[in-house]
Amino acid sequence: MFVLKNAWAALTRHKWRSLLTIITALIVTFGTMFSTAVIQASDTAYGSGYDAQKPTFDLKLKQSVQSKYNGADSSWTKNYLSWTQYSTYASAAQSASISFTYTFTESVPVRQTSKFKAVAGTADQDASKTGGEFTLRTFYSKEAAAANAQGAFTIVKGKNLSYSTSSTDSTSALISETVAKKNNLKVGDTFTIASPTDAKTTVKLKVAGIYRYKDGQTAASTKLAKDNRDNAIFVGYYAFAINNFDTTTGKGWAVPDLQVTFTLDSVSAYKKFVALVKKAKLPTGYEIVSTSLEAYTESIKPLGKLAERLRIAWIVLLIVGGLLLVVLVVLGLVHRRGEIATAMLVGVTKARIAWQFMLEVLFPTVFGFAIGALAGGFGTKPLTHQLAGGYDVTMSASLVWQTIGYGLLACLVLSFIAMFRVVAVHRISLFAPRDSSDYANASVSNAESDDSAGDAGDTGDVENAPTTQAEQTKETKPTKEESK
Repeated sequence: MFVLKNAWAALTRHKWRSLLTIITALIVTFGTMFSTAVIQASDTAYGSGYDAQKPTFDLKLKQSVQSKYNGADSSWTKNYLSWTQYSTYASAAQSASISFTYTFTESVPVRQTSKFKAVAGTADQDASKTGGEFTLRTFYSKEAAAANAQGAFTIVKGKNLSYSTSSTDSTSALISETVAKKNNLKVGDTFTIASPTDAKTTVKLKVAGIYRYKDGQTAASTKLAKDNRDNAIFVGYYAFAINNFDTTTGKGWAVPDLQVTFTLDSVSAYKKFVALVKKAKLPTGYEIVSTSLEAYTESIKPLGKLAERLRIAWIVLLIVGGLLLVVLVVLGLVHRRGEIATAMLVGVTKARIAWQFMLEVLFPTVFGFAIGALAGGFGTKPLTHQLAGGYDVTMSASLVWQTIGYGLLACLVLSFIAMFRVVAVHRISLFAPRDSSDYANASVSNAESDDSAGDAGDTGDVENAPTTQAEQTKETKPTKEESK
């Protein structure tokens, strides 16, 4: 109790220094845990996380070529890739033992009919030039539908299409809310479209479902009606093929726009496949685009930027915070030689004094460390969610234990500094001249610990202990009778 009481008295005597020690330990601990977690997550995301991706890629027209698009000139279809070209790349990959899967979309413009009208464009031209006012698009799989170039969509009425390869549904179609309202159509109704090259060749379809784009944005105005994404009609592959839209002999706008998407098992396989495609001569005006890798890289950019800032902040925090804790500990030790000397003179052992000084350091540093560790463990995920663009960083168990280990070690090192202050005081130097401030500190300490020292057993009589230089001189100076 003597040691605990004296240690607590010393801390409460210097409340602001004790509070500053707690706050510093808290900030250093939390900042270290948070920074380390973010940096590790960033390194993983850009390292093994990136390598673990299963990339998808497409062959797309470069923007410089796409900018020359003219929807009223059917010669534009010369820029389309054919199944023969895609097969060349697939065969090269198979020869190199590269495993892949693929899906695709196809689309052609189709004409409106007297009872089924499209949302008009701002500068529409005759269907004989544009191929029609609607765009008929098929998805080979649900993955292809999810990656729809015009935007992800959801079914608000009715049901989705069947993307099974065994499906023989030749009439089901999805239309947009806008087109459904314009034509007063509901689920189960039928409508008719016409061929892009022959208005007399018609196809009757049934509304299986009505879709809405997930982004909730109103379709931007387009010059031609067929380029308005609300005028897109979605059908299954069987319906597209059985109605002769998937043709290799079509002319003009009847040539389907084929987009094949390849999926690889790893980034390394993707890089090999890309090299093979380039070696097989990529068509003029085309480039290889991996939408999935671009999306992944974009999603981790905020995390990477935060980690870069924290790499510097982490070092500064450790240096400044560590130095500040050392300074606070040292400030708690200066001018206490008299206190140590007095305690030793009344019989308190060095071990007990050293333990008292260590507790004075351990109490605030361990308390601040504990609060900082709890804040770091529970606060890292929500904080990174806000600062890293919604990216969640979970505190790993290994990082928690690592922080506990290093944190407690740091607290012990600081307490050892206090212990060495006591060890450095030699009993033979107790009677050497001392600074008056030492006596002041010793007097305050003795006043607060008189009762405790009296209960210390073998510590001696505190009340009879000399506490000032005058009293010490008076007791040791010989009298006249003793001199004689």
